[in-house]
Amino acid sequence: MKIDRRLNLVIPIEREDEPTIYVHSMPLSREVFERYFLVISKAFSAIYAEGLSIIAGPRIAAMLIRKIAEDAGVLDDVTQGLLMEIKRLTNVMALTPEGWTMTPLQNAEDRGLLDEDEVSEVEGVICFFMLASAMHKKAELRGILEKAASLWGAELSSLSAMEHVKSLPTLTPAAVHGKRVKVSSTTSSPG
Repeated sequence: MKIDRRLNLVIPIEREDEPTIYVHSMPLSREVFERYFLVISKAFSAIYAEGLSIIAGPRIAAMLIRKIAEDAGVLDDVTQGLLMEIKRLTNVMALTPEGWTMTPLQNAEDRGLLDEDEVSEVEGVICFFMLASAMHKKAELRGILEKAASLWGAELSSLSAMEHVKSLPTLTPAAVHGKRVKVSSTTSSPG
């Protein structure tokens, strides 16, 4: 079986009486993995050693990365390097009266597009996705990520963030409620 290394994760965030928001994330590059391999591998191992796997792992993956980095005395480096790179590789797509907009996760968080609980859930799932993508063998990666994504209500995609936003359905402006939508109509660079 051929495994596409460009498996991206798409997480829908459904809200009552508001259009669904989509979060698109790409795996880490080899360079980033090589720089943070010890923290990544320790977090990955801890999830499975504690029996958390794909059930509870996504809820605590981001917190576990921070804890391992803190224990190793590299929290600032991991926060400014690894965790910011994870956020850079993650885009939030929201429907506004001008159409679909795309903004990096950190900007969406700063602008209040996602509430605190949504940010926590998204970060956990994305960090687990990053750990799994970096650590599992190519031959088992797709199967594991497909099972995990189905539990999270997410999907795997080979589309880039820009391609994904272009594939989303367009609604009439009257259908856009966007109570929390605070992003500009400017799109970020393709991710």
